[in-house]
Amino acid sequence: MTVTKTPGLAQRRFSLPTVAASVPRARREARTLLAAWLTEDEDALADAALLVLSELVTNSVRHAAITSPMSDIALTLTRGALIVAVHDRHPVIPAPRTEAHADGCGGRGLAIVSARADAAGGGLYVVADDDGRGKTSTVHLPR
Repeated sequence: MTVTKTPGLAQRRFSLPTVAASVPRARREARTLLAAWLTEDEDALADAALLVLSELVTNSVRHAAITSPMSDIALTLTRGALIVAVHDRHPVIPAPRTEAHADGCGGRGLAIVSARADAAGGGLYVVADDDGRGKTSTVHLPR
């Protein structure tokens, strides 16, 4: 567990098991941090970050658990943005889907994340690890 805070920058990094119970746990952790980091005027930013984090951790749980027993989470606050990143050790780089899965069990989470980031003037970036065996999904949400 790492917590860093300097003027204009705050960062928290932590790892959670890639299991369903980690989704609400990550959300609780983030909610506590954001309450300390953000002003009351930034409630919409906090809400967007919590949605983004929930979707990204859920994706790791649903799609990466078999190869990635842990997900690494980083929340970074700068003067200009709140950055949410989730890393797992699954090699597939996902793309946002326009349609839900045929069985109705989801499939649009990354599209929701991308749309939320775009609407805020930010973006979603998914980058493969150098070894090709994992990836980091990062969302920038402007302040």
